[in-house]
Amino acid sequence: MRTAVVVSGGDAPGINALVANFVRMATGDGHEILGAEGGFPGLMDGQMVTLDYRRLIPWVGQGGSMLPSSRDPVLKDTEAQQRIREVLKQWKVDNILLFGGNGTLRHIPPLLQEWGISSIGIPTTIDNDVPGSERSLGFDSACNFAYHAIGGALATAHALVGRIFLVETLGGVCGNLALAVAHGAGAHSVLLPEYAYADDWLAERTRKAVEQFGHALIVICEGARGARTLADDLAKLTGIRVRDVRLGHAQRGGVPSHVDRVLAADFAYAAYTHLKDGLPGGALVVQGGEVRLLTGLLPQQTVIPDKALYDRINGSII
Repeated sequence: MRTAVVVSGGDAPGINALVANFVRMATGDGHEILGAEGGFPGLMDGQMVTLDYRRLIPWVGQGGSMLPSSRDPVLKDTEAQQRIREVLKQWKVDNILLFGGNGTLRHIPPLLQEWGISSIGIPTTIDNDVPGSERSLGFDSACNFAYHAIGGALATAHALVGRIFLVETLGGVCGNLALAVAHGAGAHSVLLPEYAYADDWLAERTRKAVEQFGHALIVICEGARGARTLADDLAKLTGIRVRDVRLGHAQRGGVPSHVDRVLAADFAYAAYTHLKDGLPGGALVVQGGEVRLLTGLLPQQTVIPDKALYDRINGSII
């Protein structure tokens, strides 16, 4: 069996651990694993390398992806599709191990199936917004990265009272990551793209938090209303100093957590087993805490953050 590993879209902690586990099992059974450098554009150009477990060992505990990725939507082009099919035939690829988020796993596996190429998709995004899966690879690590930053901010909050700390997470237009971080960190407020908020409400709630606790902690998703200007706006609304903590893309490259390394090992085992046994392709998902193979299309739905938890964080008594 010859498998090509393709990382499509954004990187996430845990990719390297999963690839290493998969390569260890596959090459131990005499199979060959290739890696596409640069996602599908790299695959189209024949940028393939043989993956060796011994060379992967130093990468296991690293964030990001040792195989460069790409968000260039080359598969929308008919000529690019034909070129990729030729490369797969030239390299005698039997199947593909595919890393990606919601868009990748929704659109690419059906196309590969049309070509007669079996593939196993891995939900890989710190946003945790892949429909049909309770968890995606990298989500837990991204939460832990945020806690380290918040812990540092709260140390200052204790030493220098009377300040507002506004922590911006990644997440795009999905607030799952910000909601989880706010929940775990004990934030006084959380602001998400999916739910509206009033400036007067936020200002009053923030002032009360500072009066009672000596500081206020607000977590905001990068795609929420006012994320770019809220630090300045809130300072004007409350008359209180605001310290703006933006995690940025460093949050995506953090060290993989224990939870994500275990998830990577479970995904790797399931992916290798399904491909080796010649089972129908699909996407691996977490349902009921167990890794399962979803052979059909991903559910056609948008993952919405838990409204009850959102209301609980923003509605608790201060």
